[in-house]
Amino acid sequence: MRRHLFGLVLVAIAGVGQAAVDIGSFPIPVHVENERQGVFVELTLEIARRTRTDVALHVVPPRRALDNFANQTFAGLFPALDVSFEPGQKMLRTSEAIDCKEDFVFTVRGKPFLRTLADLRGKRVGITRGYPYAREVTDRPDFTLEMAASDQANIEKLLAGRLDAFMLDEKTGLKAFDLLGALPQMQYQAGMPVSRQEVYYAFQATPEGRNLADTFSAALREMKSDGRYQAITRGITFIYGCRS
Repeated sequence: MRRHLFGLVLVAIAGVGQAAVDIGSFPIPVHVENERQGVFVELTLEIARRTRTDVALHVVPPRRALDNFANQTFAGLFPALDVSFEPGQKMLRTSEAIDCKEDFVFTVRGKPFLRTLADLRGKRVGITRGYPYAREVTDRPDFTLEMAASDQANIEKLLAGRLDAFMLDEKTGLKAFDLLGALPQMQYQAGMPVSRQEVYYAFQATPEGRNLADTFSAALREMKSDGRYQAITRGITFIYGCRS
């Protein structure tokens, strides 16, 4: 059965009385829309069904999701990347990836075509608060990063000439420009990401976390083998992560 309680979805599969596994996430267009919709949410609910795991999903702002995992309020976190965690923070990850996050440089059509991190030298580059950008992006001193609260705000600044470029993953970026009716006004170099990061499920570094990581990995392998992963993701993810 499925019960909706105060902003979370509870999938009761393994029987009455079993404590639910709290798993956190954060909004990402297409991928995590809410506790019921989104490609990664559908994957998680299917894994829960197959493994008879009682899962409670919580979609909260990115910083809160990371903090709740760090303080062990959440037993699991998705989508997780290496940059999601502080140096030395212990966690266990699925051996199976759920995607590869590729970031691209978006600019305004008719302006100089900026494709690489080197092209951004001396430029004003927009990024979105809470998104897990690779450290080779955030740690570079040769261009200025300007953070905005949303993709829409960054796109509006870019179109108004207040930014030289906007950096985001390809699928989310295209969706954001499309929602604003601005696809004809932007340009980017497909097939030339400036960074790539493996995406996975993370769990606490405990015996329970080890069991969850192994269980989720086995379910993902099964889903990729029988085609269910591909049916859910509809070709918008990298099936084998950054090895794809």
